[in-house]
Amino acid sequence: MKRTRSRAGVALRTTQAMAGGACVALALAACGGGGDSAGASGSSGGVTTITVGLPAAITADAVLIAQQKGYFAQHHLKVEVKTLNGGAGAVPALQSGAIQVAQSNVLSEIQGAAHGLAVPCFSGAFALADTPGKGFIPLVAAAKSGITKPSDLVGKTLAVNATGGVNELMTDAWLDQQGVNYRDVHYMGMEFPNMPQALSTGRIPAAVGVEPFGTQMVHQGAKLLTGYLESNIPGHPIFSCWNASSDWLSKNPSAVRNFVAAISQANDFINSQPDQFRTWLEKNSKIAPDVIKELAIPRFTSSMSEDDVTEWQQAAKKYGILTGPEVDPGKVYQPVAGA
Repeated sequence: MKRTRSRAGVALRTTQAMAGGACVALALAACGGGGDSAGASGSSGGVTTITVGLPAAITADAVLIAQQKGYFAQHHLKVEVKTLNGGAGAVPALQSGAIQVAQSNVLSEIQGAAHGLAVPCFSGAFALADTPGKGFIPLVAAAKSGITKPSDLVGKTLAVNATGGVNELMTDAWLDQQGVNYRDVHYMGMEFPNMPQALSTGRIPAAVGVEPFGTQMVHQGAKLLTGYLESNIPGHPIFSCWNASSDWLSKNPSAVRNFVAAISQANDFINSQPDQFRTWLEKNSKIAPDVIKELAIPRFTSSMSEDDVTEWQQAAKKYGILTGPEVDPGKVYQPVAGA
């Protein structure tokens, strides 16, 4: 059977690949009120107001923590939050000025730049980590599927949040590492929140999920095949970044530097005090406490370089996710001096 791919086109996916990220139903006071405003950036009394478009995912929580702990205020920013329905909505919102900052996985940024979109990364957001026995973006098999090892996936159709994207790429690379012909494994698109039920009812044999849905599926009896799909991506590049339009970045360097500084403080809190972060999730999300206790947390980071772009691009070309001319890494990652 010849393998075919369905391309995601120019749509940028936020950490719903997680990105995109996970459609976690967060019930946060910080997401209400002004977060639904038009969101044009501006300055008043030395304070700059910006609107950040976020997926409803735990990887967006660095922004919410920076709000609650006053990190943005310390850096002369007023940040309003606008929840986005999927990563594709970020591109027109950034280009129209409805939001100034969004979050996307790096491969989606490369795909967007290849189609002429000027909404580059300016800072890292988070990286995947090898967490034995769990994973932020895990590959799991249904309990009754009979799948217990990588070779059992041959001929099967796996669910991913979007075909032709980063989760498909990582799975292909991992299968190759395990000695499995990745061309003999197939994919179908499915939203992350729908995966637990589809897996438990036998509608799909396996899925590439994201937290908290990965832990939910394991609780339902699914077998974890791997929690670190990125293991065969050379260089282990960062997974996701903060991005904005090139025009806004060039006109607002101080706001960009201040945003990165505040986010870095929130990242430090999450990375250094994971137990407190889990407590924060219990108070500020609708995720079940038993899932919060066990879910894998990615490594939050503002670090990024053009090497991250190059490593994803090379891997995507190797496994056929990207075709055509190479994209200049400088069009994907455009840091502001001092940020």
